[in-house]
Order: sequence, then structure tokens, then C-alpha cells
Amino acid sequence: MKKFQCDTENNCFFTIDTVKIYLDKMNKRVKIFDSDSITIQTLEKIKGFASVNQAGKIIGNAVLSHVKLFTQAGFCIEGKIDGFFKGTDAYCVSYFMDGKRKISENQEQKDKIIAQCLMSDSRYIAGGSNNPPYSIRTAAQRDIGEIAALFSTVFSTYPTPVYDEEYLRQTMNGKILYKVAEYEGKIIGIASADMDMENRNAEMTDCATYPEYRGKGVLSNIIYELESELKNRNFITLYSLSRAVNTGINMVLYKHQYKYRGRLINNCNICGAFEDMNIWIKMI
Repeated sequence: MKKFQCDTENNCFFTIDTVKIYLDKMNKRVKIFDSDSITIQTLEKIKGFASVNQAGKIIGNAVLSHVKLFTQAGFCIEGKIDGFFKGTDAYCVSYFMDGKRKISENQEQKDKIIAQCLMSDSRYIAGGSNNPPYSIRTAAQRDIGEIAALFSTVFSTYPTPVYDEEYLRQTMNGKILYKVAEYEGKIIGIASADMDMENRNAEMTDCATYPEYRGKGVLSNIIYELESELKNRNFITLYSLSRAVNTGINMVLYKHQYKYRGRLINNCNICGAFEDMNIWIKMI
């Protein structure tokens, strides 16, 4: 096993039998990358690694031809991301090390939110906000302090260290595209696209708006601007993992014509606890 490339939270990449994995301490999980050469034996080693590191969940994205191998090793399919691998679908496979981690709370409430979205005939219309008083632009290094303050206000905990100015500085240099809404010189909202250049997909994430500015289309308009830029950059698939308990963000994605593709149970640590995340996808 080889260890390499650690980040600001001391999370690290490792290789086991040439398979690249990521130990995510904040979310108590292990993520599998590069599963082309995966075997049952390697998956068993990864389970052992997860146990030693007290990770409650192992996650990965697999092409259809590899799904049977994962299920034989005890993984379940929690969802699907259409076009994730340069246009080829990915299946979201998960293994729960901890039995409690696989128990989803308030499922009925979460299902009702999805049903509410799917029954809605509301759609986002570009330019339909009658010239909102705020402007939207790509974030710059000079914004890092304000962005960190916004995230700290909105989220008590978050799956990635968005409160860390050094993390923002590093990711702003090409991997993540941040766009902000600004009103009277103050950043009032943000969303980002975590770009996978190799596979031509991007995760729409890091959505936050100060409470007093919600209900004004801030997030919807930022997502539209992100989508426009990603389309110009020839990305194929956009996806988002949204909090299953949050009606607003799920409705925003539905209005932007994202399609619901499943739910990741207790997937990450957000707002002080492990939460289920709904999978939404859009091919552009």
C-alpha cells in the first residue's frame, strides 16, 4: 500500500493493488477511484483498510460491467450518474462497514420532497427574475475571506473544508469553478462546479446563501451561470448531491431540469451530522 498526496484536512490518497483510494476522515468514508483493475481480493483489502481507519462507508462509481463484482463483494447500488465517464454511465456503489450507517432516518419526509419536486411544473427561465439587484461573477482570490465567512455562517459542518482559506486558495486555481452573487459590494451567495476534466463531468456543489437573501433566485441564477460556462467548456454531464432534507435545493435542481437518480444514505457530514444526499443529473 502506498500513501501520497494529502490535503489540508490530512485526508490522503492511497493505492492498494494499483487501485487508487481516498481516505476521507471528515466524512468517515473511503472512496474508490480507478476501479478498472478492481478485484474481489482488492475490495476485501479496502474493507480491511476502512476498518483500521474507522471509516463507516466505502463508496465508488463503477461502469455497468464492474457492478456485478462490487455486488458480489457485498456492495449495494445507491444510484446512477448518467454520462459520468466521458458519456458512459456510472453506478454509485456503496459498502457499509457500520450497520447504523446504513439506516436512513425520516425516509417518508425525504420521499415526499422528491414527490413534490416531480409533481411541480415550475421551470427556471433565464432572465426571468426581472433584473435582480445583485450581480453574478466568477470568484477571485480577493474574495476568499468573504467566501469562508459565508460558508461558516451557513454550515456548522461541511463535507469539504470550505471554511479553510488555504483550501479555497488551492481549489480556486483551476479544479473548482466558484461563482458568487454580489449585492452592494457584499458576497451574498455562492455555488461551485467541481470539475473532472478527464471524464468531462462536473459536480454542482458548495451552494450557500445568507438567510436574509434567500427566496430571491440567487442560487438559481448562479447555477445558470455555472452551467453556461461548463457548456462552453464542452462538459458532458453535470450532477449534484443535494441534502435530502432540504426542499429548496432539490426544487432548484428540478427547476433546472436535473433528473433524480437515487439517494446516498448517510453519505457525508453536513450541518453537524451524517446526512442522506439525493443524486441529480443533467446532461448538457
